[in-house]
Amino acid sequence: MKILLTTHVFLPDYSSGTEILTLDTARELRRLGHEVEICTGFPARPGLSDAQRFDSYEYEGIPVHRFMHDAAPMGGQSNVAEAEYNNLFFAHWFRAYLKRSRPDIVHFFHLGLLSASAIDVCHELGIPMVMTPTDFWLICPNNQLRLPDNSLCTGPDRDSVNCMKHAVTNNQAPTVARIFNLLPYRVVAAMISAINRGAFSGSWFSPLVRALSRRAGFLRERMNRLDRVIVPTRLMERMLVKNGLDPAKVSFSRFGIRPTNVEAHKPDAAGRIRIGFIGGLAAHKGAHLLISAVRRLPPDLSFELKIYGRNDLFPEYQAKLRQLAAGDQRIRFCGTFPNEQIGKIFAELDMLVVPSIWYENTPLVIYSAQAADCPVIATDLGGMAEVIEHGKNGLLFEKGDIAGLATAIERLARDRELLHRLAANAIKPRSTGDYVADLRAIYEDVLAERRSTGKPLR
Repeated sequence: MKILLTTHVFLPDYSSGTEILTLDTARELRRLGHEVEICTGFPARPGLSDAQRFDSYEYEGIPVHRFMHDAAPMGGQSNVAEAEYNNLFFAHWFRAYLKRSRPDIVHFFHLGLLSASAIDVCHELGIPMVMTPTDFWLICPNNQLRLPDNSLCTGPDRDSVNCMKHAVTNNQAPTVARIFNLLPYRVVAAMISAINRGAFSGSWFSPLVRALSRRAGFLRERMNRLDRVIVPTRLMERMLVKNGLDPAKVSFSRFGIRPTNVEAHKPDAAGRIRIGFIGGLAAHKGAHLLISAVRRLPPDLSFELKIYGRNDLFPEYQAKLRQLAAGDQRIRFCGTFPNEQIGKIFAELDMLVVPSIWYENTPLVIYSAQAADCPVIATDLGGMAEVIEHGKNGLLFEKGDIAGLATAIERLARDRELLHRLAANAIKPRSTGDYVADLRAIYEDVLAERRSTGKPLR
């Protein structure tokens, strides 16, 4: 079988959860004898010509085709806000690529930086397609369902007023945003409706308003063109169905991880408790909460905090983290490491903290921690709470509760018996092989349904 996988970014430049999941899936499919290619986006520098927006390379022998996306007009499409979810220039290239490569099935892991125009092209050509949403891009322009005040959202409202207020808060001067957010719902809804009927057609903001207000309906229709949506958490299933996905299209399959060499746990010679953070150094991952929490720990508690993550993507946030750390020698910024070394990393940690302030969708690092018998302290939200059971294989705390997080850390640091019991109760994750076995069964079901209903396969 020839299979095309897509993701918003990919290795070697990016290696977070979605990218690792895509790579491990590709590796396993190839091991089983399938032909695999990957199509990915890339956040390109401004100023590229249309002719410079596509290139190809190989990663571990896997052909990778890359689209250089940035928020600029391209291919005659001037509305860059619309191109975020319906990029006609990418669609033109993707159509020609699919006609040449003729995959049996397309599996979208992410469509950010590519756009849902890929779904339209597959639909047009009769190519079966499934999707594994690894975040909330299908229903949220910011992927995270997180509002500017860090409260959580369940998706666009009927008129996309909440999305519009969010966009204004993020992109306009504080005074403008404050005034706009005081406007009653019905006033903003009327403004959006008027702009969609042609009012203010010459203004700079009307294309942005039209694009944002139409995004939810456009993507609702596109996700219902997919043959299957393979969800890894019940949270993701609830959110997508609430926002219009046909429940009959849902298949459930928790992520698997690639087996790694899990080294024996090595206690710290000085008796310190070793706390780990592994993830993106961006605000929604909550590293600032963890630093604030450990700095509240009593002075008699000996600890070390190791923070692993790229230090070049969000410089302002990383400056904030270092300011919070205030030169505390117990807090170390360790950069990144190859995923193959994760067993060694966990051998030198006593606990992993996942303090995310958004729903998450089961970070793969939680599965890796469980595979290494490392207790997890996580936010009591979404996909995290579906894996970590409070008091059994980890501890949970309320979103944003710094004092509650500090209490949980101190509890494990002082009660080594509890720490060992949580480690002993670690829930072993599925392997990538188990996960890909599910995917292959879903692929076969989709292809069989296409044949039985008379839909064209290509």
